[in-house]
Amino acid sequence: MKKKLLIYMYNLAGGGAERTIVNIINNINKSEFEVVLVIGSNNKNDYLYLVNNDIKLIFLHSEKRRQIIFKLNKIIKKEKPDLLFSTLNTNNIVLLLAKLFSFKKIPTIVREANNRTQSGSVTIKNKIITSLLYNLCSHIIISLSKGVQDDLIKNFKIKENRIEVIYNPVDITNINLLKDEVVSDLDFIKDEKLIVAVGKLGEQKDYPTLLKAFEIVQREYHTNLLIIGKGADEYKLKGLCKELRIEKKVHFMGFKDNPYKYMKKADVFVLTSKWEGFGHVIVEAMTVGTPVVATNCNSGPGEIIDKNKYGVLVPVEDHKTIAEKIIELLNDEKRREHFTKAGLRRSNIFDVKNIVKQYEDVFLSLIKKQ
Repeated sequence: MKKKLLIYMYNLAGGGAERTIVNIINNINKSEFEVVLVIGSNNKNDYLYLVNNDIKLIFLHSEKRRQIIFKLNKIIKKEKPDLLFSTLNTNNIVLLLAKLFSFKKIPTIVREANNRTQSGSVTIKNKIITSLLYNLCSHIIISLSKGVQDDLIKNFKIKENRIEVIYNPVDITNINLLKDEVVSDLDFIKDEKLIVAVGKLGEQKDYPTLLKAFEIVQREYHTNLLIIGKGADEYKLKGLCKELRIEKKVHFMGFKDNPYKYMKKADVFVLTSKWEGFGHVIVEAMTVGTPVVATNCNSGPGEIIDKNKYGVLVPVEDHKTIAEKIIELLNDEKRREHFTKAGLRRSNIFDVKNIVKQYEDVFLSLIKKQ
């Protein structure tokens, strides 16, 4: 008999955690699991179109999380799932409270998707609530990197034996299909070198540092920078481009359904984050064969790149060193080829088939224990 897995997400906005959920539910063994995906909001569901038709979707049609708790409570009672699952801290808290008020003893797994202490946005109140709910109402906490695991243990007092580290899944088969799609909106690039960055336009990705580094690169090379993503900082970043006099060479592409075809065109992929949970886009760049320069932030990039074996690690907020390493790669075709081959080998470890099997094992093991 199939096990019913109920997953809660506030929305499927265009972030790494949301993409991970889609990868998991699309690739999970449907002979073992029936999947019900509950979505709180009707807005910002960029990845909804990627969800397979065999997934049951339930919309709560609410923007307020307090309302969602009680609506989700009713869904849990109605669907009678064998397992509850969510990711992102706010989603996890909503799910755990909804479960608590349902008075149902349902096995529950939450996934922590970021190094939240490093982000500087965690209040004492949130630490207390997270610690209490994670320790008392969840059975397993999945951490997407060892760095995030360390953060949970040290700063949220989560018991180590309750944490499972499972890296992000990357759908290599799908990426290989999409990476060769024709790119029709890069006529302006011509024969110049191309640098690509992907991620939300916010503090975490630290695009100001990238732009300052790119300005230095421009002194050495005729280069274009593509930034794929959307976010609140777009206007401010465009203003910085004008200050640096690079506005004609920096192209804000917005959200793209298929970022991989742009990543494949790049000579170098750059991630300048101040913090990460994992660094999903690093593995995606490796999958399409593009050399990676990434900040050695907490957490994730260092675990993926592993002491510069599979790419180049640089200090956080150090635009001069970032520029230097980009220029070194652009100057050295053999080194780019080396990282292309090394990155392709590395990406296979994170293939969705391998990672989803780890999730299935954890799900089934917990269900059997109850």
